[in-house]
Amino acid sequence: MHTVPLSLELKNLGKSFSSFRAIDNVNLGVKQGEVFGLLGPNGAGKTTTMRIISCLLKPTEGDVLVNEKSVRDPVKRVEISREIGLLTESPNIYERLTAEQNLVFFARAYGVPEQEIGKRVTKVLQDFDLDSRRMERVGTFSKGMKQKLAIARVLVHSPSILLLDEPTASLDAEAAKEIRSQISDTARTGGHTVLLSTHNLDDASRLCDRVAILSHGKILATGTEEEISSLMKNYSSNRRSNSVQITLLSSQTFSEDSLQGLIKGVEHVSKDSDGKTIELSFGSRYSESEIDLLTAKAIDALVKAGASITSVVQRKPSLEDLYLEIVSRDENSQK
Repeated sequence: MHTVPLSLELKNLGKSFSSFRAIDNVNLGVKQGEVFGLLGPNGAGKTTTMRIISCLLKPTEGDVLVNEKSVRDPVKRVEISREIGLLTESPNIYERLTAEQNLVFFARAYGVPEQEIGKRVTKVLQDFDLDSRRMERVGTFSKGMKQKLAIARVLVHSPSILLLDEPTASLDAEAAKEIRSQISDTARTGGHTVLLSTHNLDDASRLCDRVAILSHGKILATGTEEEISSLMKNYSSNRRSNSVQITLLSSQTFSEDSLQGLIKGVEHVSKDSDGKTIELSFGSRYSESEIDLLTAKAIDALVKAGASITSVVQRKPSLEDLYLEIVSRDENSQK
């Protein structure tokens, strides 16, 4: 079986600022070509982790391997910085310069050979739909265009790893959607490994293959949404239950008590005020297949009782549900 190598490996990583513990014994592996999300509230340690990976900060304990090179090795640090494209929360572009001048400047700063600069600048401008604005000063750009240029700047030296810190922060919905699309296209077609730091759970859910949830400098959970959901089932009774919404053709005369007697095996049965929507809530003890079976039995019971059903929609815990449950539990444990 083929094993995908790791682009990033955090090994017992710790970082302290005087008495403040920003990162506490973090272990994490990010595979080549993966889009990986670091999720957590402000102060969780996301930005500090990215700064250590990009060699802007030194770890207090442990190590980070970037394509098997240690950030603690002073000889390798220059190589590592050229293999990484770092987008900080502020765009870090020069508004008095044109889009092209910005990219040429950063290409030279990263040591791109002079004969290759023109070709690379043109490519990233075209990739981000900015080629027609290349000779305009960045100060005239919208927030969304500035963010696209900032990501283009991150890519101009052809790094293998992208570190993106809150890439859609402060953008309107349309601009954020376009930036997400650009990040997704860049990751999937360019073969880049992407580490995305965010507390925008919509970004994480749409873009990331896996996520790690951080709080107080520690990783609380790691995996896909499905893996984290399964982990939560093992030890959480407070998590929002899986639920199924059944919509009826017209308002029915079923009372909630009669529904509870009619539909067996669910934790709770409720209906909305117009009587057309019934919600079945399942406890965390049930597997997916068991929920499917109980839902089928509930539909059968309703039809036999005279209901006309127009739709059945299963709602599973979202990444937001899981995140809020995990972080709130950690906050409570700190009190």
